Amino acid sequence: MTGPVSLAGRLLAVAALSITAAVLVAGIVIGFLLHHILQRTIDERLDSQIVFLSSMLQVDGAGRLSLAGSADGPPFDLPGRGWYWRLRGPNNVLESRALNGKALDVPVVPPPPLPPSGRAPPAAGPPPRSAEGAGPGGMFLYFRVKNIDASGVPVEIAATAPRGAIRDPLLNALLTLGLCLGALEAVLLLAILLQVKLGLRPLTLLRAAIADIRVGRRDRLPAGQPSEIQPLADELNVLLAQNEATLERARGHVANLAHGLKTPLASLTLALSGERADPRELRPLVDVIERRIRHHLGRARAAALAGPVRAHTAVGPRLEALGDVLSKVNAARTITFTLDVPADAACGCEQQDFDEIAGNLMENAFTWAKSAVAVSAKPVNRVLAITIDDDGPGLQPADIERVMKSGQRLDEEAPGFGFGLSITRDLVALYGGELGLARAPLGGLRVELTLPRVDAG
Repeated sequence: MTGPVSLAGRLLAVAALSITAAVLVAGIVIGFLLHHILQRTIDERLDSQIVFLSSMLQVDGAGRLSLAGSADGPPFDLPGRGWYWRLRGPNNVLESRALNGKALDVPVVPPPPLPPSGRAPPAAGPPPRSAEGAGPGGMFLYFRVKNIDASGVPVEIAATAPRGAIRDPLLNALLTLGLCLGALEAVLLLAILLQVKLGLRPLTLLRAAIADIRVGRRDRLPAGQPSEIQPLADELNVLLAQNEATLERARGHVANLAHGLKTPLASLTLALSGERADPRELRPLVDVIERRIRHHLGRARAAALAGPVRAHTAVGPRLEALGDVLSKVNAARTITFTLDVPADAACGCEQQDFDEIAGNLMENAFTWAKSAVAVSAKPVNRVLAITIDDDGPGLQPADIERVMKSGQRLDEEAPGFGFGLSITRDLVALYGGELGLARAPLGGLRVELTLPRVDAG
């Protein structure tokens, strides 16, 4: 089943269909009632003319019909308008002067049904019957016909009205009715639209509050929601509290990692302080460090990836600060540092974690650069893409996979034990980002980093 995908669209569509159906039904019913009222009005007008003709009817001894006065009062006094009358007896016919001598052919109307046996017919005789047919000049007429007995002479009395006497007022009334119902429908639809907007406004405010939580402007949904939405807000607040506790546990795992590395790092320092360090003695210490890193980062990932990122870090100031520090550290090598980052660039990452990620990557760029390091950032859909380029020796494609592994190094004479890049990659993964290596336009290594993007406002 297809249809509007929004709640407002669904509500408006149902309301529009319901109101349109109600207006159509109302128009049909009111039109039928108007037709019935107009028909009855015309019947009463023609029946009154028949009664008036009956009251003036006279029959002489030869059975000839005559009227005691004029029966051509309005509207039966206007020629060619369709308002006519006729009396027909066995010996003569009396007709309205409005016919101007033209014949009026009265349709044959079946007699009314006989009353049930044992019941006397009404004293006034059977009521007039209705019929339709063509009159003089082809005008379509509406007939009322009644048969009476006048002094023993059977007489047929007919009175007519133009069919337009019913049709034209009905059409005018229906046109006015249609305009009124159309205006009513438009007003109702506008009222429904306003009702939907006001009714769904709490959902819009709720969405804005959730967006504020995502970018770090608030940590809980506000209270005082409508009764239908309050349970949802309460559940979301509980979920936020649970995720916050999960994030704290993840931070605890990182703290445990740092604590767990103190002892093997101290042992590694002592081993390196000797005159000659035996690689066979260093390897077990390196293995211990690697196992602990993998263990604690794995637990941190399991704890942190289950919840949404609600951190907010402005990228430009942090990258600029890191670049200044590293430029001073490497002042003797005269490395040019350039930064191209939008002022509103921000990522969904804790500041200390971002400093750890960017610091490791930029330190590596400054370490291997010959004379230049360039850092840039730009929003791409829902992520912030950060690139770090240097003009150092770079890496061959076959070497990129090796250096991404924990403890793997290509230059054994350079300082460090090869964990920085893999630890950074795991930390990036905690925030749902990605880390990749490629050839830089400067000729060295390009680091491509993506992190969840948030609005800086």
